[in-house]
Amino acid sequence: MEEEISLRELLEIIWKGRKLIVSITIISVLIAGILSFFVIKPTYEASTTLSVSDVTPQTGFFGSNTTVVLPNQNTNDGSMIESDTADKDLSYLLSSILKYQDMTVNTYKEEVKNPQVLLDTIKQLKLDPKKYTLDNFKNEIDVQAIDNTNLITITVKESDPELAAKIADTIASNFKSYIISKNNRQTDKLISTIENLINLQNTKIESATNELNGTDPADKIKYEQNQTKLNLLKNTRDIMMEKYNMLQLVKASNLGEQGILVTSKAIVPDKPVSPKKLLNIAIAFILGLMLGVFIVFFMEYWKNTSPEAKSVKDLKNDNMIIS
Repeated sequence: MEEEISLRELLEIIWKGRKLIVSITIISVLIAGILSFFVIKPTYEASTTLSVSDVTPQTGFFGSNTTVVLPNQNTNDGSMIESDTADKDLSYLLSSILKYQDMTVNTYKEEVKNPQVLLDTIKQLKLDPKKYTLDNFKNEIDVQAIDNTNLITITVKESDPELAAKIADTIASNFKSYIISKNNRQTDKLISTIENLINLQNTKIESATNELNGTDPADKIKYEQNQTKLNLLKNTRDIMMEKYNMLQLVKASNLGEQGILVTSKAIVPDKPVSPKKLLNIAIAFILGLMLGVFIVFFMEYWKNTSPEAKSVKDLKNDNMIIS
């Protein structure tokens, strides 16, 4: 016959073990309080907000009025046709070569933790390189893009509130410098590329000019073909020069400076974000209470299932049967 434990019996077990339950609960609360108030170092958060915008220079076709004249290769009389799309095609070709990386909010967000930015910050603030390794430093920094905006927040956690604010602001400043430097290097590289193309084109123009000068004007077909070839080369160079002038304008305007703005500098926090002392104590109270109740029930179970308890229970049952 199975034994049933009533609610009254459960409450009686808890009541008998009330001192143990209270003791365990108090000890748990004391341990949590000591750890929260005296052992665990407080952690502070400081945040800097950046506004980023996509000011990536567009090196696509931008309205050249130059008409490129090409020889009609489908006729034998050397007649000429004008292609009003040839300059556009060439411009698009140059655009594929002279292309900047597209910078979106998420792209900027990923670049904030660039090793160069973090190393510059460690060096600038003279942080201990043994403590502030790249991996440890990254874990202290949280970068978030605010939904449906062009804002990025850089949040730093530190035990020193002033240092947390300094790190957040310094990372923002170094990140901006890094993006500007990166854009300038890219612009210089593109300028060098287009300069080489222009120099090569000038060499071709010089050769075509010499060829035209050496052509007998009486040979109209040959002369017109060479003249058209020279015009094509010059018009191609004009398109290249448009790209070159645009890149020079990009370099002079320093678009990277305009693309990133610090909208809110970090404020030195006056309250730590952790440990959450009252929350820790409340959790310790609940866990201590649960642990105490569990121990009391376990002790009661152990007591009732011991060989001695079984012998006493069997003896009582036998006496009841005899009676």
